[in-house]
Amino acid sequence: MGHLSICQKVSKALRHKGIAFTTVDYNGVLASKVQGLSKAGKVPILDIDGQRIQDSTKIVRYLDEAYPDLPRLYPTNPLLKAQVELWEDWSDELLYFYEVYFRVNDPDALDAAVAVSSAGHPAYERVVIKPLLKAALYMQVLMQGTGRMTKADVEAEFLRHLDRIELVLGATGWLVGDQVTIADMAVGAQLGEVVRTSQRMRSEILGRPHIAAWLNKL
Repeated sequence: MGHLSICQKVSKALRHKGIAFTTVDYNGVLASKVQGLSKAGKVPILDIDGQRIQDSTKIVRYLDEAYPDLPRLYPTNPLLKAQVELWEDWSDELLYFYEVYFRVNDPDALDAAVAVSSAGHPAYERVVIKPLLKAALYMQVLMQGTGRMTKADVEAEFLRHLDRIELVLGATGWLVGDQVTIADMAVGAQLGEVVRTSQRMRSEILGRPHIAAWLNKL
């Protein structure tokens, strides 16, 4: 397989399929080259045999279509597939912004993000990169709406989402059906980032036994 500009969702999907891959990290000084990778100029991008596929959802759909005999990411049952796609879209379009919110509002998490973004740059440039990155992340959550909520309301809503996930996982250990799907990989990737970056929310997530066991399996 060719080079891959990757997010955790795509990484988990490729591993589930058993497809070997290499990664190219476009953080730091390589970030300026992202615009030239595709028309939209965004990552992740799958580059396979000269064909470039952009957007994590399009990538994982392609993997199931191109490799149908390998372990599936989406169920073949139409109803279950619809449920999986709803979870996947919810993760990408809503849960993602909670992760960004906690990152921009946690000094340690923000410092970690700055370290990644400034990799390869001179140390003095971090002084400039940090406020720019914080402003960019804050603008994301502000435009989406989460950034307009009070901290208490954001945390309360996030905990409600955790309770719903905990309840669903209590049935079979997976979000849809009785085996892992891209729904688990997408939601698990976002929650895994919150665990990694937010000390306060880490205890809330891992304190729910079904979620903790599920993340460990993922």
